[in-house]
Amino acid sequence: MSQSFSPQYYETFEFIKSKFSGSNLTLEEARHQMDDMTVPIPDSIIVNEVKLDDKYRIKSKEYLEDGLKKYEDVVDEKWKDLDDGGLYGEWIRVKDEGEDSDGKFKITGRVALYFFGGGYFAGSSKVSRGHTSVIAEKAECQVFAIDYHLSPQHQFPAPLCDALAAYFYLTNPGPEAGFEPIDPKRIVFVGVSAGGGLAVSTAMFLRDVGLPLPSGLVLFSPWVDLTSSMPSYWEPEMDKSDLMLGRLCTPPLGPPGPMSIEYLKRAKILSDKIKQKKPKVVGHDSFTKIPRIRLYCANEALAIPYISPMLAESLGNLPPILCQTGGGERFRDSIVLFGFKTSDPSKYQLPKYATENFDKSPFKKPTKVTLEVYDDACHCFFVIPFEKISQFALNRAFDFIKLHAAVDESIPDGSENSATYENGKSLNAIAINLNCDIRELDAKYVDCLKFENIGVLPDVNEPDYVDNV
Repeated sequence: MSQSFSPQYYETFEFIKSKFSGSNLTLEEARHQMDDMTVPIPDSIIVNEVKLDDKYRIKSKEYLEDGLKKYEDVVDEKWKDLDDGGLYGEWIRVKDEGEDSDGKFKITGRVALYFFGGGYFAGSSKVSRGHTSVIAEKAECQVFAIDYHLSPQHQFPAPLCDALAAYFYLTNPGPEAGFEPIDPKRIVFVGVSAGGGLAVSTAMFLRDVGLPLPSGLVLFSPWVDLTSSMPSYWEPEMDKSDLMLGRLCTPPLGPPGPMSIEYLKRAKILSDKIKQKKPKVVGHDSFTKIPRIRLYCANEALAIPYISPMLAESLGNLPPILCQTGGGERFRDSIVLFGFKTSDPSKYQLPKYATENFDKSPFKKPTKVTLEVYDDACHCFFVIPFEKISQFALNRAFDFIKLHAAVDESIPDGSENSATYENGKSLNAIAINLNCDIRELDAKYVDCLKFENIGVLPDVNEPDYVDNV
């Protein structure tokens, strides 16, 4: 790792990394390790916790049952059971903003719909309050953080169902919500790690079913390739520079516990269904040659675009995207490819097994993308907020939100899909060093565009795969 970071960076880095290690923990213990990182709510911030009416998930479920019909044979059906205690979220806002004359909460200006990170396995709106609070204050917006359900209890597409429900809650609220419908032009999706992948998946699904799109997406180290196929994920030097472990199976199943026992039962049911149905789903032969690797979905489902957006047939016709990655993080190559593929769908039809019908796609317009690679930085480096590049990256995200989320009719719609940069291209790809100097991407960051095994499960020897069903 570069010695240009501050000593506090390394101390915080090692502390956070310790939360990701420990294969001797049960799933319950591993989740608690990552969730036990809450921070106090700043005095300048007010948090309003809410429970969404079931009607939003019911509406979301109706759309998903139709839109995911071709994938149903490789998906755990438990997601359709909405009798799970309901869906919760929280509003984060600056004090004295967003109140009417009698002090009641109201929606004003721009809104960030926030999706936390945690590998679809851990995380919550509460753990994310340090991040959502600063977004509310610095991006001059109100943040709604949704507590989407987590695997292994709630596998794909349960989080997507929750994300859509949250969007419906914002754009078509009922009387119980206490606010008027929010124009999608005032909404930006903000996603971290797995939440970044979920933000893209939600936008893609809205696009695919013809529903209004948000004005933009801000993605911090998004998890867009659940096959872990790209070279940077397996580079040995990442052991020193990244928080993430170089494993195909994360988190490991660990010792038996209530969560893992129930999970193995569900995985066996799904595995038997797949063997019986023998469904034809887009994927690669490598998916079925090793045991299941994810708590979130079966191997046969890994190439579903709402699971691994990097593998999608086309990522065109989406709202403008700001995508940030650390140069020292394992997800770097997948994020770089995602940025190029999104901004130039016709050129980057990869992987071939998932894009063979691209010519028939109605979504070929380049998406406007700002791709930023921060030299040597780790996964989600913004969580070390006192570092210079963290502040720089966050400020660029705040500016993006303020630019693209319209607060009055005089501001043009930031989600115009045909918008391009001055050079006529839809991609602004840059690298930023530790002094926050900006330059064009180095060759080492774009070599991944030549990689041939995109979306192919690596042949690695891990004795403790998620299961052996």
